[in-house]
Amino acid sequence: MLHLALRRLRESKTAELEGEGSAEAGFTLIELMVVLLIIAILLAIAIPTFLGVTSSANDRAAQSNLTNALTEATAQYQSSGQSYSGISALLSSSAPEYLWASGSGTNTSTASYPTDTCTTTIPNCVNVDQTDSATSGDNQGVVLAAMSKTGTCWYVAQLQSNPAVVATTGFIEASTAAGSQLLSGSLITKAGTYYAKKQSAGNNCNALYIETPTGGFNWGSSFASAGSN
Repeated sequence: MLHLALRRLRESKTAELEGEGSAEAGFTLIELMVVLLIIAILLAIAIPTFLGVTSSANDRAAQSNLTNALTEATAQYQSSGQSYSGISALLSSSAPEYLWASGSGTNTSTASYPTDTCTTTIPNCVNVDQTDSATSGDNQGVVLAAMSKTGTCWYVAQLQSNPAVVATTGFIEASTAAGSQLLSGSLITKAGTYYAKKQSAGNNCNALYIETPTGGFNWGSSFASAGSN
């Protein structure tokens, strides 16, 4: 009986040792290749999705900055006798959380801010330019621009009066063309808020830029429908 028990114990121990040896043998080459293939497939699916979400988030951040900046600009318009005159300096004082740059080429935010245009490397930068709407010198329009990390410059324009062709400093300038500011292909003729974007803007995210194109600048009624320029 004791001899039988010892034999069974020896066999159990042998089987246990053989099991450990089998466990230490690891994966086969085919198994490793299959695992690597699965990982590669998952990465091929996940990376474009991640990049797309990141780009969208960067654009949303720039749009959010413009929405908040427009709210500030509207408040300053009301408190300044319904005029956007001197809006850049006013915004620098009322909303210091942003780096304000003047579309006219004068930086009013901080001496360390090197240029008058927003770039992808300057966070919370908003470029602002007051403009005339119906007549020269009426200061009834404002244009704001912000650069997304995607390289897209987003714009928002607010006009407090129905725009007309103005010789200089106007939203629609005679020097560029009567049809230079368009909404869905038609000349903008009504007061309101308009949205646009310029893809691959480089270092040219400047609110004043919209007055220079001669081939037309396309606007939309929201960021989602913003025309690409």
